[in-house]
Amino acid sequence: MDNRTKRDVTFLNLVSDFETNFEKGQPIVFDEKTFLEIIRFYEEELHYEKAMEVTDLALSQFSYRPDFYIIKARLLFQNNLQDEALKLLAKAEIISPYEHDILLLKIRILAFKGEISEARVILDDMKRYVSSSDLSDVYLSESFISEVMQDYEGMYESLTKAIICDMQNEEAFERLGFAVQLSKNFDASIAFHNMILSEQPFNYLAWYNLGHALSCLGEYMKAIDALEYSFITEENFESGYLDCADICIQEKQYLRALKIYRNYNEVFGINDEVLLNMAECEYKLGRLNKAKILLNKSLKLDPYNDEVYYKLGLCYAKAEQWNKAINAYHKAITLEDSCEDYYFSLAKAHAAVGAYDKAEFYYGEAVQMGPEQSMYWRDYISFLIKLGKKDKALEVFKDSDDYTFGADLLFCKGVAQYLSGKEKAAYKTFEDALKEEFDQHHIIFEIEPELMLNKELQSMISYYRTESNADQDLNKG
Repeated sequence: MDNRTKRDVTFLNLVSDFETNFEKGQPIVFDEKTFLEIIRFYEEELHYEKAMEVTDLALSQFSYRPDFYIIKARLLFQNNLQDEALKLLAKAEIISPYEHDILLLKIRILAFKGEISEARVILDDMKRYVSSSDLSDVYLSESFISEVMQDYEGMYESLTKAIICDMQNEEAFERLGFAVQLSKNFDASIAFHNMILSEQPFNYLAWYNLGHALSCLGEYMKAIDALEYSFITEENFESGYLDCADICIQEKQYLRALKIYRNYNEVFGINDEVLLNMAECEYKLGRLNKAKILLNKSLKLDPYNDEVYYKLGLCYAKAEQWNKAINAYHKAITLEDSCEDYYFSLAKAHAAVGAYDKAEFYYGEAVQMGPEQSMYWRDYISFLIKLGKKDKALEVFKDSDDYTFGADLLFCKGVAQYLSGKEKAAYKTFEDALKEEFDQHHIIFEIEPELMLNKELQSMISYYRTESNADQDLNKG
């Protein structure tokens, strides 16, 4: 979960001055609060090495403060240096023997090292003497022990207890969302978060977790509403915007997704990935010019994004500007030469302009890179049949059989057999395909429209249409 903190210009200038003085080796003297703010800034930006450097500098000036020992121990732990982190916590315990944060971090590190018994001794002891206000973090630490032991039900229970003790415990909410995924407690999670929201209707993390639990149960529109409340109640909650918009796109709610992305841009500024997603929405809505404008804006932010060139190619292809599409696809492949979608789209574009040799080559590349995708084989085989290369089409079908299977491929095979004069084999193939997936029989006539006049085939289709309708009625019943 990302909940960005807005930084004012004065603070950013302070960080810039710190970096300049640090690189020059000039003396740096800050108060404790400033050091803590700079360390937090670097952690939020995921610059852990810089955060460590600032922590070391703070320790050189405030060696009597346990806070900086704890911060450094946490940073060491994040870098998988557990033993070094424990040694530092031992020093912190000398300064402040009963500091809860020291003990809680120690529990997590010991659990991660697999020293469960030692971690539980500290945990059980803390449960006996901490105040109710601190009990939330104790249960939070207990969840780490359960996670290491793969006791995901226990993890879930510990985190719900942590939240009941403190409904503002952000880390507990974040881990609870993770625990729900591991334990599959989606129904329980929905009930729990609704209970929290009945008491705290503006708890943005509760709305966020509720949205994800609803999504996992297929309640997508309810999930969108819940996720929308997460960033309405907390304007700076970045994950709320992005996750909500993702589900909107999944559910073809493109206008709603665009509105969310515009709100996101107002709060966080322009983001090249968000521009790409907005372009996807505009493309789906058929607003190709708007899509291209957004994609070109994205390229200015990141001129080496292969996906942007690919999306531009799709826009040109949709407008039947095939040469521009081909150029865009080639640029995408230059940047990323192992994506089967790029070759597949390039093949279709070359076919559209009559460059059949190139189209055949790129179809071949696509099926080699994505052999499990029946769609690639289907289009490739259909293309070969339409070119009159029936024998080659049957060879490609045989190759596809090693990687994938589908009624769509059987329909293609049947057409190739029929056009090759193997009518008996073709009818058998058509029958197998109709049994497998009746609704895809339109593929036959897309490849060879004249088969619409074939009475034997039409009779077979009529029979299996009746069978298919009967099966559907039975399923409804």
